[in-house]
Amino acid sequence: MSKERFTTEGSPFIRVDSCQGDLIIRGWAESSLEIKGDFQTHHSDKGFLITGQGNLYLNVPEGAVLSVGKVGGELIVRHVTGISSYEYVQGDAAFTQTGDTKAGIVHGNLVAKQIAGALSVDEVNGDVVVRGAGETTLVEVHGDLSARLVDGNITVETINGDTSLRNINGNVAIQRGYRDVNLIGVNGLVNIKAIMGDIRLRGGLSAGDHSLEARGDIIVRWPASLPVNLNITAAKINNRLSLEDITDKKGTQIGRIGQGDTYLTLVSEGQVVLRESEPDHGDDKQIEGNMEFGPGFEFDDIATRIEAEVNNHISRVTRDLETKFGKDFGQRISEKLARRSEKAAGRARRQAEFQRQPSGFDFGFTAPTAPIPGKIVSTEEQLKILKMVEDGKISPKEAEMLMEALES
Repeated sequence: MSKERFTTEGSPFIRVDSCQGDLIIRGWAESSLEIKGDFQTHHSDKGFLITGQGNLYLNVPEGAVLSVGKVGGELIVRHVTGISSYEYVQGDAAFTQTGDTKAGIVHGNLVAKQIAGALSVDEVNGDVVVRGAGETTLVEVHGDLSARLVDGNITVETINGDTSLRNINGNVAIQRGYRDVNLIGVNGLVNIKAIMGDIRLRGGLSAGDHSLEARGDIIVRWPASLPVNLNITAAKINNRLSLEDITDKKGTQIGRIGQGDTYLTLVSEGQVVLRESEPDHGDDKQIEGNMEFGPGFEFDDIATRIEAEVNNHISRVTRDLETKFGKDFGQRISEKLARRSEKAAGRARRQAEFQRQPSGFDFGFTAPTAPIPGKIVSTEEQLKILKMVEDGKISPKEAEMLMEALES
């Protein structure tokens, strides 16, 4: 392995034409470019051109402008605040604390954390995880998408896996999705079309026009006191919200909560379920200040995971069972699992509420905690039963008997 170091000025342009192995790039405070590996390099007043035969390690000035062609292995980029682009990555790609970042094709997974700028990706064959970024644009994702703490719009043309978006300070637009979509804490306009699975929305939305379209079900948990104007079209409507000025027709329902400028249109080929969301605990937030974790956070997280992740699995398994054993059996199993997961989520929330309650007396004993892990295992056992049916180890009738036993 050879090593060379070049003095630079300002924000140099660095082009890595190809790297046959892994490419690891790190920004540093030095006004120089350091290269390690088996490589050839050419440099001029315009910048640097690098070609690597194996793994390549670059230390670059933090504000360098990067252009990367083909990477034969994995790509890792850290602390590069200048503009960077990457045309082709054979393995996984990971970006941490970078500036504006554009990627072409990534054959593995893509992870982006603390991106101080825009993130744009043409195609990812694996999963995408975003934790802190500016405006995010994804053309095609073949795996799952999980994004949190995005300060800007999120635009997705096609997503083949599940989508989970949380704490998005911007608009959300998805043109086409083949599995489920989960939304929590979106502060912008929502426009989601052609979703083959289910859509779940938790929390309110800002003023403006919002639209959710799904072939599966749409479940909305809405704050009871937050104004909204609803326009619903679905095969079945299950409304537990207290709406005013309701207009009911076959397959449609129009109504509102309060007076406001938030308009939400829901279109589903399955059912639309409307429920009240859990209230925010304002007192807790004042006490906790800027702490990321406060009392009861663990149980709140468990409740959210039970409802989102388990329901995602339920939807996928149900569709498989409907294909193999008929719609009636798949629907019965789905309903039973849904009831179990909702009970578990409710227990977790009640436990979180109990943890938050201040006690003015010492009763001389420690309050028992709810056996949350056991309930999660119970749900996993049910999913294992479904897997046994899929593998042909038990019959659908035997699966129903086992489910009934678990319900008791």
